[in-house]
Amino acid sequence: MASDAPTYRELLEEARELGRLDGRFAAAFEPSGAEVSAGRCLGRTPEDFARLLWARRHGAPPVGLELNAPLWYAAGFAEAVAEATARSSDTAGLWLRRVLR
Repeated sequence: MASDAPTYRELLEEARELGRLDGRFAAAFEPSGAEVSAGRCLGRTPEDFARLLWARRHGAPPVGLELNAPLWYAAGFAEAVAEATARSSDTAGLWLRRVLR
C-alpha cells in the first residue's frame, strides 16, 4: 500500500523551510547575529512541533523527529536571517555609495 505521507527526510526539509519562512519574517526584528534556539518552533515545544510535522501519519512521531526537526528549523531560521542581513547590508552599501558620490 503506497502512502502519500512525506518521508522522514522530507519532514526534516519541511521543518527547515518553516524555519526559513519564520526567519525571513523575523529578520526585520532580529538583531544581526542573534542566537537561534531550537527550543521553540512556530511557538511549539519540540514534541508539539514533531507532532505537527507527523500529523499526516498514524501513531506518535519517532523520537528522532522530535530531536532533529527543531535543529533543522533553527538552521533554516538562521540561514534566512543571515541572508536578509546580508541583503540589507548590500542595499545599505549601494545607498551609501550613491549618496556619497
